[in-house]
Amino acid sequence: MQTGVSYFSSRDLRHVRADLQEMVDAGCTYVVHCFTETDLAFYRDAVRDIAKATREAGMEVWFDPWGLAGVFSGETFTRFPQEHPETWQLLSDGRRVPFACPNHPATREFLRGWVDACAAAEGEVLFWDEPHFYTGLAVGDFTPAWACYCDSCRERFGGDLPAEFTAEMKAFHEAAVVEVLTELCRYGHEKGMRNALCLIPTDLAGYGFPEPAERLRKAIEGRSGGVSASAIEAMVHMGVGDFDRAAAIPDLDIFGTDPYWYLFGSDPELFMRVYSEAAAESARKHGRELQLWLQAFRVPAGREEELRMGARIAEEVGATHLAAWSYRATESMSIRCADSEKVWRIVSEEFRRIRADSA
Repeated sequence: MQTGVSYFSSRDLRHVRADLQEMVDAGCTYVVHCFTETDLAFYRDAVRDIAKATREAGMEVWFDPWGLAGVFSGETFTRFPQEHPETWQLLSDGRRVPFACPNHPATREFLRGWVDACAAAEGEVLFWDEPHFYTGLAVGDFTPAWACYCDSCRERFGGDLPAEFTAEMKAFHEAAVVEVLTELCRYGHEKGMRNALCLIPTDLAGYGFPEPAERLRKAIEGRSGGVSASAIEAMVHMGVGDFDRAAAIPDLDIFGTDPYWYLFGSDPELFMRVYSEAAAESARKHGRELQLWLQAFRVPAGREEELRMGARIAEEVGATHLAAWSYRATESMSIRCADSEKVWRIVSEEFRRIRADSA
């Protein structure tokens, strides 16, 4: 099993090299570098130098389109929609939001440009991080509304989209994400890089976890009164729930998910096992390697040891890659853990154990 972390802490090579050595000492064999729109605008040469330093340290270079165009997850801002308002997503309640629609041709051209930048920086794996349409909850918007009803979406759908979040709407929603990923993965292969995809757990009730949706319903009712069941389903749906369909993308090499039980407020072992096994089944079916993630941010005090359970389940289901988000338990961000030092120590101990067992 390969072990790694995400990284976005510095663009100064003096500090990056020290961080890379700490990752090596922690048992890491690859680094998921966040390659943001800020990097595209101002740090392309620095990113290339960081990639070189990563390889020199003996680790594989992955690039993550962190927050890119608002299509991929990430705690960073996107400039592309501000410069291209024609790409904004149109919500079911008529609002436009500054997140680019994956179906818009300009968005797809921009994403291909990011792949070009990764190739120029000599990346080895493109890490497609939780691709999705606009999800209000991610930005603190509890309005019962969902995307997208823009002209590009209507054109691809072949007419007016359902007003409610029906099964047909959901299927179209997921098909659009898979379609853009299919295009990007093919382009990544053409540029000489491998492709990894991470889907955030969704379809929660269908997997036996109705609690997040129920908590959301109560939160909305406390703000503005009643809300329909279909609206709740739309709000908690993110990305692609059909693991088989996503894992079948022809140019995909690594498939996985991030079963963050702390984030979803669910039973730790059950949540990790259910989603890990589902991802493992789809990865095996389509001949993909399997990546799973451990949540090393917002870990509550006194619950740090649960991460060892997550690593054990990853081994049991046959993961080829395990990673933690993020380096040093995200201590540089406001989403740091209650005790980031302890979380990083546990992650490092588990990574070193796994690497020793693999030797």
